[in-house]
Amino acid sequence: MAQMDKIKMQNYLKKYVYGIIALLIIAATVFGMSEYRRPAADRSKEGSVVFISASQMHASFANGDSMQIAQWMNEVVQVTGVVQSLQANAVILVPGVVCALETPMASASWKKSEEVTIKGRVLGFDDLFNEVQLDFCVEVVDTLGVH
Repeated sequence: MAQMDKIKMQNYLKKYVYGIIALLIIAATVFGMSEYRRPAADRSKEGSVVFISASQMHASFANGDSMQIAQWMNEVVQVTGVVQSLQANAVILVPGVVCALETPMASASWKKSEEVTIKGRVLGFDDLFNEVQLDFCVEVVDTLGVH
């Protein structure tokens, strides 16, 4: 009789443990799916941590100013500079700040040699091409509607 109770108890514990494992798997799946479907943060609406010219930013990265670089990495910055070249999804500012645009640029919105202000997240410095890399970039338009 005691043997029978012991077997029933073992079966009960197995079912209990398997039930808990199944609930944990379901909970992990639900959490994973909710995180997967969560939209990314809208970087265009975030505030900038610094307002700087393209030449000052490039000089800080090129000179290896580690304090400044550490403060700007993965942060949203506002950069003002002269357009060196235009591509469908990127703008390069003089002397070498590459801004990957969040949305493709309208064909006639910017022109070469025009001064623009762009806000984007700092990715880092590309030593090979001597360029500061930004992504999620958007044009900053002041309240008067001027670039």
